[in-house]
This record gives sequence, structure tokens and C-alpha cells, in this order.
Amino acid sequence: MASFRKRGDAWEYRIIYQDINGKRREKSKGGFRTKVLAKASAQQAELELSTVSSELLDITVLDYNERWAEIYKKPHVTAKTWKTYTKNFKHIKRFFGEKKLKNINHTLYQQILNEFGETVAQSTLEKFHYQIKGACKMAIRDGIIRDNFAEGAIVKAQKSGKAEAEKFMEEDDYLNYLNFAKARIRHASYLTTYIIGVTGLRFAEAQGLTWNDINFENGYVDVNKTFDYSISQNFGPTKNEQSIRQVPIDQNSLKILKNYKENYYQENKLGRICFGTSNNASNKAIKRATGENYTNHSLRHTYASYLIYKGVDLISVSKLLGHENLNITLKTYAHQIEKLKQKNDQKVKEIFNKI
Repeated sequence: MASFRKRGDAWEYRIIYQDINGKRREKSKGGFRTKVLAKASAQQAELELSTVSSELLDITVLDYNERWAEIYKKPHVTAKTWKTYTKNFKHIKRFFGEKKLKNINHTLYQQILNEFGETVAQSTLEKFHYQIKGACKMAIRDGIIRDNFAEGAIVKAQKSGKAEAEKFMEEDDYLNYLNFAKARIRHASYLTTYIIGVTGLRFAEAQGLTWNDINFENGYVDVNKTFDYSISQNFGPTKNEQSIRQVPIDQNSLKILKNYKENYYQENKLGRICFGTSNNASNKAIKRATGENYTNHSLRHTYASYLIYKGVDLISVSKLLGHENLNITLKTYAHQIEKLKQKNDQKVKEIFNKI
């Protein structure tokens, strides 16, 4: 029960309670103009104390984020992805300091996003925002906050990221590169980039392939793991559950893989197909061949963009890429969807002309 007393012209409440360890604690607050206001505030405080420990109630943004990530993310993500979370801890410490989670409102958070967005690229700002937003969702369930202050925020960086032209190859550049890599398939860097180019796999997924993952009979690549090339140098889980998938591969590419296996493959302890190259070496191979600042990820993006332009539906493309949901595909390939719309405008007219 709360007790109340008047100090000068204002009222204050005082609550005595036990924490989760049975230790006696006290919570008080003053400055209320009337006893009624003090009682209302005390009732809310007692409700909070009855549903969540005082340690959690007074937790900082940083401490709660670290706690949430350790419990809900670290056991289920790759070591490389975990590095992104730990980088964000530094950003959170910089912008939130010792501020308590319960004291952050929408306006303050938007100010932080605006300030951070002045110095980083859009992708960095989005990763920071999604981490904060995810932790806040759990904080609501834990009873620390009532609503998610990150919900509805405007996430817009001022610093430009990678140019659109570097993300996607022109169609001629893409097809020419596949032919160029095909002729040099004995080199691991060109083999890797060729596989990415005809399957849309992420670099770590291509690096994680073994011969057991290639279904030569039915024409499929089984994506069930990755290779952690930056930290453990061992197999790791896929980026998400949706990334576990089967990707179709054409007969010509299967013949190329058979030729590589018979004539150029290097035995290695993990049995990886794309053994003997790095992300940096593969990127350099693409840049040397094209004379442009394209990367492995440019090949993946162009694979998807090419399929969309050829009329493959978005749901199928999303599943082929292993995207977590369709919204990611829609956002990433918005430019290509617009091109496809323009291409199909005449078809729409013809459909209704026949009615």
C-alpha cells in the first residue's frame, strides 16, 4: 500500500515493496498539486511494480536491448549477423546514453533517427531502427512500456548509400559476364560468381554448397546452410528460416558444374564446392571483367531483376531469393516492378479491347 504526505504545497507518495530477490525497496515521487493526483500516480506505480521487477522497470535502453538480443537473437542468428547487433549496441549507447527505456517517447526517438541519419547510409539506419523496434515489442510484453516509440518513425538517411547503378547490372553486362565467367570456370572466383549469377544465392550460401547439395538429376540446388567466411571458417545456419530452399538450375549450368568437379575441383576438409576464393577476390573478379563497381550482391540483385522482367511472379522470386517476406522483395525491386508495369500496360489495354 502506498502512503501519502503533504510537503509544503505539494503531495508525494511512498511505496514499500520487495524486489524479486526479497530485498526491501522504496519508491517515492512528489510534486503533485493534489492528493488525488498523487493517488492516481501511486496506483499506476503499484500496478507496474506488481507486473514487472523494479530492475526491468528502471532498465536503460542499452541494457534492455542487450538483454533482448542475447535471449531472442544470438542463439538463432549467424556469427556475422550477430556482429551487426553488437555494432548497434555502440550506436545505442552513443545516442541514448543512460536514458531509461520507459522515458523515451516518439519525438525523442525521431530526433535520434534524424541525427544518426545525417552520417550513415540508409541500410545502416534501417538496421539500427529495426533492432530498437524489435526490442521495444518485447518490452511491451514485459510490461516495461505501454507502446512502441519506434512504431511509425520516419527512417530516412541523408547520406547516400551505394548508387543504384552499382546494385544492378544492365542486362547486357549481366549476360556478358555469365559467358565470361563460364569460360574461366576453372578459377574458384569465377565459379562462385557464375553460381550466384544463375541461382541468386547469397555469397555465404554459395560458399556453403557441397556436392550433396546439387541435384544433378532433377536440376535443383539445395540451400540448407552457409559458410561463415568472416569468423568461424565453418558451416553456419542460413540467414532465416525462409532461406532454406531449393533453387532451380539449368542443364547447361549443371554440365559446367560436372566439368568443374571432374577437372578442377580442390578437395577440402568441409567438401565445399566453391573452395579457394574470398568475397573480396570474387568482387575483384567481377570488377576486372566489367570495368564497373559491381559485386557478388549485384549479381544476386540482377538475377532477381532479370527474372521479374521476364515475367516470373514476385512470390516465386521472393522464395527463390530466400527473403523473409514479400515486402522485402517489393521494396528491393520496386524499380524493376515499375518497368514491368510499363511493359504490361499494352497487354492490359489489349485484354480490355477484346471485351
